[in-house]
Amino acid sequence: MKTRAMKGWLISALLCLSLPTQAEDIDLFVGVPPDAADDLPNVLFVVDNTANWGNGNTPQPFTNLKAALSSTFAGLPTDKFRVGIMMFNETGNPNSNVSGGYVRAAIRTMNSTNSATYAAMINSLDPTNDKGNGAIGSLVMAEAWYYFTGKNAYAGTEKEKADYNGNTRSNLSAASRAVYALPGNALNNFKADPKYNSPLAANSCARNFIIYISNGASTDNNSVIKESSRRLALEPGSDTRTIPLSPAGLQDNPIDEWVRYMSDSTLDITTYTIDINPASTGQGPAWSAVLQSMADVSGGKRFEVQSNNGGAPAADDIKKAIETALSEIQSVNSVYASVSLPVSVNTQGTYLNQVFVGMFRPAQNALPRWDGNLKQYRLGYPAGSTQLETLDAAGASAINSSTGFIAECARSYWTPSTADTYWTNIEDQQCLPAETAGISAASNTPDGNMVEKGGQGYKSRGTNPANRNVYVEDITASTTDDDLTPLTSTSLSAAAVGAANNTERNLILDWIRGFNNRASDDTDLDSFISSLTAMRPSVHADVVHSRPVAINFGTDTQPDVTVFYGTNDGLLRAVDGDRNGGEERWAFLPREFYPHIKRLRDNAQQIYYPGLQIEEEGNRKNYGFDGPIVAYQAKDTPTDPTLGTAWIFASMRRGGESIYAFDVIDPESPVLKWRKGCFNGTCDTGLGDLGQTWAAPTIVKAAGYESGQSPLLLVSGGYDPCEDAFPHTCSASNKGNAVYVMDADTGAVLKSFETTRGVVADITPVTNGNGMLMYAYTADMGGNVYRLSGQNGAPINDTLPANWVLTQIASLGCDTATSTCNNRNRKFLYAPDVVLKNNTYYLLLGSGDREKPLGDASEVDNYFFMVQDRPTEPTWLTSENANCGVNRLCLNSLTPIASEADPSAEALASTKGWYLYLNEGEQVVTSAITVFGITTFSTNQPTPAEPGECTNNLGTARVYNVSYENAAAANDTRSAQIPGGGLPPSPVAGMVQLDDGTTVPFIIGGDADSPLAGREPETPGTTAVPKSRIYWNLEE
Repeated sequence: MKTRAMKGWLISALLCLSLPTQAEDIDLFVGVPPDAADDLPNVLFVVDNTANWGNGNTPQPFTNLKAALSSTFAGLPTDKFRVGIMMFNETGNPNSNVSGGYVRAAIRTMNSTNSATYAAMINSLDPTNDKGNGAIGSLVMAEAWYYFTGKNAYAGTEKEKADYNGNTRSNLSAASRAVYALPGNALNNFKADPKYNSPLAANSCARNFIIYISNGASTDNNSVIKESSRRLALEPGSDTRTIPLSPAGLQDNPIDEWVRYMSDSTLDITTYTIDINPASTGQGPAWSAVLQSMADVSGGKRFEVQSNNGGAPAADDIKKAIETALSEIQSVNSVYASVSLPVSVNTQGTYLNQVFVGMFRPAQNALPRWDGNLKQYRLGYPAGSTQLETLDAAGASAINSSTGFIAECARSYWTPSTADTYWTNIEDQQCLPAETAGISAASNTPDGNMVEKGGQGYKSRGTNPANRNVYVEDITASTTDDDLTPLTSTSLSAAAVGAANNTERNLILDWIRGFNNRASDDTDLDSFISSLTAMRPSVHADVVHSRPVAINFGTDTQPDVTVFYGTNDGLLRAVDGDRNGGEERWAFLPREFYPHIKRLRDNAQQIYYPGLQIEEEGNRKNYGFDGPIVAYQAKDTPTDPTLGTAWIFASMRRGGESIYAFDVIDPESPVLKWRKGCFNGTCDTGLGDLGQTWAAPTIVKAAGYESGQSPLLLVSGGYDPCEDAFPHTCSASNKGNAVYVMDADTGAVLKSFETTRGVVADITPVTNGNGMLMYAYTADMGGNVYRLSGQNGAPINDTLPANWVLTQIASLGCDTATSTCNNRNRKFLYAPDVVLKNNTYYLLLGSGDREKPLGDASEVDNYFFMVQDRPTEPTWLTSENANCGVNRLCLNSLTPIASEADPSAEALASTKGWYLYLNEGEQVVTSAITVFGITTFSTNQPTPAEPGECTNNLGTARVYNVSYENAAAANDTRSAQIPGGGLPPSPVAGMVQLDDGTTVPFIIGGDADSPLAGREPETPGTTAVPKSRIYWNLEE
């Protein structure tokens, strides 16, 4: 079999391409094929058929479990799974007296014949004659491992009901003999050959799963525990350390240690557990803790199935749990492309419990129109769990930890709870319980992992495009009057939108408003809706990099939330963010996107990707408001219940070189305050060096400006496409090499600073106890780090902006501070996170170029850095001249960490920080955040296919959790792989008020199960973190 790395969502040969001369991060999705086929997942049901199998209840647990399993097998989608059944074995003649598990039905492909055959066998089971004689789960899991790996059986041989070749025993049911007559038996004979036939095909990249159906607490005694533990210790690379549990009554049972080992192995076996009728007394709670641990250590889930009347749980409830697990399993081997998922959490002090997820899916065949959506979830504790998670509208876990994306049966807020039949072009139902319930694949609910279903897109598609509020700038207004005017079919000229005549112009502008006037084209994405005046299905475009922001215009007890975000049909959108909302309030179309609407509507001119046979490199993807959105909000007086001021500032990333400011105090009626930047070669006063506006403007107040009453913007200089080349072709004259200080109200430039290279990172402010600016830090694309301060490193405090100073404090782009690296330097795309301890600022940031996610990454040695700064210490920088040849820090100023070992305290004390080695080609692709002394960030590493290895063609994504002081691992290792690979969103953390009124700390993006999964952070420490952000956002 092949060695497993990670199995991805896209099947592509992208890593075999030659190195591109121009690049951007969406190159990761090149070559998405329309019909990709994966290996089928291998699923082994482990069924506890012991003491509680038939206990006299009416109906008996056996009866309902049998009905659930039989119905599940009979209804399995054809050729989507390979499934087998293991049961607890029987002893006594003719069976051996070795207890454990045996393979009742080998893992085989569930085609229509096999599914029916297995269902019939399950229906033939008898509660007395098919009852196991000992619930010793740990040895059963050992048996499962021996079967998967093709080793000698322990308890599974010499069993008359085992699936072996030639098993035609007359006392077996005809249905059982029919299963054993199928090819692919688990064993070759009854006794002579104890070696299992592994169900795993040679050179297969299929994923492997166990669904453990519990029927009461396992009764492993001391001798069983000893034998199971001994066998686990014999396995190469096994970890026999006991997993702590609470309650700890069954903690010594090594069943979850076996599951951990199987998960950590190259087979990467994920275990789901189904806890049927868990007992609340005796060993019941301890056994439920074991089942939860089995799921947790392997990335699976535990499902609790309770009885409503004290008897046996209903068959339908058991079946729903089984099918939900199978839905998630099926998804692991399906094709998804929603990888870079911007997420925003509405915050003000303590977060409101709303998690907004913007998403996208690249189009097949390199076409320009991509599906997208905005969906809402929340944080909380699922029923029966003590772990904080991201939840859906029904309170169920929203994340499939096997894929890292949204679970197939999750239903987001704004998605209807009743079924419809809108998506007639979608044939496959991803959620098996929904399919069983008769819900068509065409339904918006459950929306699950389907980008286009449900969410805000569902709300928009239910409205009349004629009533949609889409605005453009009023071109008839004076040059000083930034009025907005409703967009109509005649608002813009034919030339402005590239139309051949006014008739086509009218169609183009109606189309961007939402009219379905391309429906007559059978090749169009919207053609399954025939009405030309209906809202088109593709009305919600992709959200790739935009970071949404949410403002609460109400109170904490009666929130009135509006979410602002950008999509790549050019629009800045305002959406009712309440849980029962979702309707679009308004949208704004900027002048930068006017020429690109026609291309989206036509959906014919392919996107240029390096290596694809598309003629013109100029045919790159078009972007609109693709950058972050930030908000300034204030009350007129501290005692006012609601806001008196609300402004938003929208950046464009590759969509343009402008920042747009809106007054949104009336969220239904926006006012364009100002637009500043460059357009068609003409720049506003003081902004001649402004490039593409990638960073979020940082909103601050300074005591030296208007007595600290008027907000300021710290604006990064931006991106120049010269960085897209490899090696880069940038020079000192290129755009983006600047930092600006602007008046937030007017957009006037108050001060500008020159930097060595372009600045696309945000600017991290450090404020005092009154919220006034003291310092700020940022970094550029040349690997340089900067400090904004008053004169001579003093805090800004009441210094006028004209007297502020920008100081380069570190040069980390090359191995030496004075080298050019042959234009192959390390780059910083994200601002440093800043931690304050003992008058020293600890700056934490990683190098990498996510715009080049393919082979170029191997040309640069990237690191994660901790750099110390003491601004008021006069010799802090000058003392580094001997190390670096310049008066600033360089690599020689820092302690290298090149192994898993932690650096010594002596080594750290002799330097001014550290840098952590990454794997070859690995680069940091998110910002960092430090919570309770633990710094979290994520990386991506291209993983070209090697012979005999299963690789993820979206690269290997990892999340790191390390101590900010010495890079020590927060857990056993510094990093863990994220399912699905790709480019994770940046982490976010804070305090959230849950629906029950409790306030808890949380972090999203710190868990290897999913960058969207929320959890509680590590144990608090005593580290002080400057209040350096007005809003926390998950970003690109």
